Amino acid sequence: MADAESSRDAPPDSRCIAVRIRDGLYGLSVEEVQEVIALRPLTRVFHAPEAIAGVTSLRGEVLPVVDVGVLLGGSADSSPGPLARIVVVREPKGRKRRAGFLIDELGGLREVPASGLGELPQTVAEAIRELCLGVIPQAPPCSVLGVTRVLDAPVLADFAGDPAESP
Repeated sequence: MADAESSRDAPPDSRCIAVRIRDGLYGLSVEEVQEVIALRPLTRVFHAPEAIAGVTSLRGEVLPVVDVGVLLGGSADSSPGPLARIVVVREPKGRKRRAGFLIDELGGLREVPASGLGELPQTVAEAIRELCLGVIPQAPPCSVLGVTRVLDAPVLADFAGDPAESP
């Protein structure tokens, strides 16, 4: 079952943007990254889960910003560092949701091996395992996040809503 699930969620592009979130190195498929923007003021949303850092305006549209570090098992980062950014991601297919991911630092581009992503080590925490598609094993190892998996995280379910349901 895991192999079928991994192939269905595999990143469609052979390159990922490496990002540092808390103490981990993660990748986001370039096909799912719309743009990277400077950290800007975020407005907290009343009753939103801790994983929602807030919302901001992106060219006149409201953009929810997810603190992925919280979803990965950490606590909310109340004081992002000077290298923090917002990576605007979108689903390339399916519901086509869009959000900003709060990250601590940008890395470079990483190539996904021709053989595909490796399996996550058994020692990886369950919270990370649920959000990642696999790992780029070349040093330094980089766990690749699935945008759909992050947006489908149970803690975000009530907040996410379906844009097709909006009037």
